[in-house]
Amino acid sequence: MPGRTANNRHHRAVGALAGVLLAGSATAATIAVDVGHSLSAPGATSSYGETEFSYNRALAQEIARALRGAGHLVLLIGADGDATSLRDRPAMAAAGGAEFFLSVHHDSAQPQFLRTWRYQGVERYEGDHSGYSFYVFPQHPRLTESARCAGAISQTLAAQGFARTLHHAEGVAGEHRPLRDAALGIYDADFAVLRGATMPAVLFEAGVIVNKRDALTLAQPGTRQRIAAAVRDGLAACLSR
Repeated sequence: MPGRTANNRHHRAVGALAGVLLAGSATAATIAVDVGHSLSAPGATSSYGETEFSYNRALAQEIARALRGAGHLVLLIGADGDATSLRDRPAMAAAGGAEFFLSVHHDSAQPQFLRTWRYQGVERYEGDHSGYSFYVFPQHPRLTESARCAGAISQTLAAQGFARTLHHAEGVAGEHRPLRDAALGIYDADFAVLRGATMPAVLFEAGVIVNKRDALTLAQPGTRQRIAAAVRDGLAACLSR
């Protein structure tokens, strides 16, 4: 039948495209993409007054699109803004059969590193720290895989021209985060959303939204697409091993 033939051709084309995008991965994976924070607890505030949650959701949705385009099954968690329990997020991922858990966030800095400025008549904060970072739970039973995937994504981000930040390792109150890999911007952290995950899990801070330049750049659709492509390619590299 003509309709069935056309559908078969379509499915073959989609399969071939997914194979190319997966860069040699034997099979597609089920990946949980967690939107950090919620409407009631929106996280940091950008230098322009936008909530971290709004940044997180927009980027997580772009990452989900890129991963689905590469043939993965994606569980998008927390996009409605109602998911407030950090314990429930990895549990939802496990219930959906996720093989990897990525929690998407945007970063801030300690108050002593911030300055005030006025934007649209409102006093806001700005600082100089810039760049992405990754976090893994050091006691995680799948730590090796978690750190490997964080490193793979970091490498693809760097290849796209993004830079990592090391400001969370500074010896100041609220920081002192142990650096697992300075070159790749990977830290150890006892975050509940990572601790509760049974599958390899990484928390990703895409950039520092109290940096005025980062806040503007990270809000651009083109930047989100580049980050999403880097996440897709990094996961293709690490999950295919």
